[in-house]
Amino acid sequence: MYSPITAEDTVVVRSKHLFKRDGSIFTIRGVAFPTPPEDDVGVFYNASAWLDILKQLRELDLQFNTVRLYRMDPLKLDYSEFIEGAAELGVYIIVPLTAASGGGVLDRTLPAPRCYKKSLFNYGANALYQYLKHPNVLGGVVGNEVMNDEASWLAAPCVRSYARNLKLFMDRLVQEKIVQRTLPLIYAAQDSSVLGGAEMDSDTIVKLTADYLTCGETGKGTIVADVARNEAMTHGMQHFSENRFGMSPIDIFGINIESWCWSRQDYYYNPDGSLGAYVSLWKALQATSVPVIFSEMGCPHQLFDRDDPLHRNVEGTRDWAQVQYVLNEMRDTWSGFIAYTYDGGGNDFNMFTGGPWDGRNVLQPSQDFWNFKEQLDKLENVLTPSLQQQDIAL
Repeated sequence: MYSPITAEDTVVVRSKHLFKRDGSIFTIRGVAFPTPPEDDVGVFYNASAWLDILKQLRELDLQFNTVRLYRMDPLKLDYSEFIEGAAELGVYIIVPLTAASGGGVLDRTLPAPRCYKKSLFNYGANALYQYLKHPNVLGGVVGNEVMNDEASWLAAPCVRSYARNLKLFMDRLVQEKIVQRTLPLIYAAQDSSVLGGAEMDSDTIVKLTADYLTCGETGKGTIVADVARNEAMTHGMQHFSENRFGMSPIDIFGINIESWCWSRQDYYYNPDGSLGAYVSLWKALQATSVPVIFSEMGCPHQLFDRDDPLHRNVEGTRDWAQVQYVLNEMRDTWSGFIAYTYDGGGNDFNMFTGGPWDGRNVLQPSQDFWNFKEQLDKLENVLTPSLQQQDIAL
């Protein structure tokens, strides 16, 4: 069962968890939305057809509450019809705050400060103007796998600066009573083993990335704060809250993970006896100060049970057994996941067949989808973190 999403259902970040305004803990059970095609104008958009995807998932009785979108163009298109329709269906939306081309690009190939052009801020500001009025827009992704090789780490300061400036911009909108809330900002990191050219275990890389993007500025009067203030002025934000300089640039830390590639996988150990990737990440991020999610979750079909001929099937159909662990054993630190994907993962991650999606017609569910649904169906009585809610101001 689901209920339409209203202003009272807006999701906020408090401490290391997500909450609704009524004080109840919110956990993301999401699916990556299919990638729309492009036409001569740009991103193809058909609100009715996009909503048909969500209606199909509801008709299939999938126990989900969120979709993550990757390709939108808020400078040219108004997505209100789709977003409002999603709210009626009880679906939250994670939106992109960057683009693959044009003014919304955060250019990972350029070092700071050249990776952050004024057009990027203008893109993000216009996107926020459109999305903030919708209570079911859960968060915005300010970067997806930006720092995933030696050269791209030189662009890391641009991610921090962009996130910080968007927060200052939202503060201004709230102060001027143009909007009623701010939008949680998300960074989606790759589960990678490369940092600045140095090879080390992926957990260490992820932790260093999280630490870098969640540590606050050093305060008023410091070089860092002065640079940030100058950037804010450059981007037209003459009025901003000094308190923002003590806060994390991002609000939710996401990890795109492709592990869990055996049907004999265990939470604690891999079939070869090595420590399981999920429990290893959980241990590494225990001290993280913001909610953590799997912003993409799913093993490539070609790798699932690849080295286990007794269990391997031709399609590489995933069992999705990790769902139970993310929302139970990892629940004190993790706030959910986005299963990758309805369609758009180059066939190696798709849960539906008949694609690529044409932007108009729904696709057909595969056994991979039914396995995912089965795991969600087992979560009706999922445990929630033991929190002293009176200690967390909502």
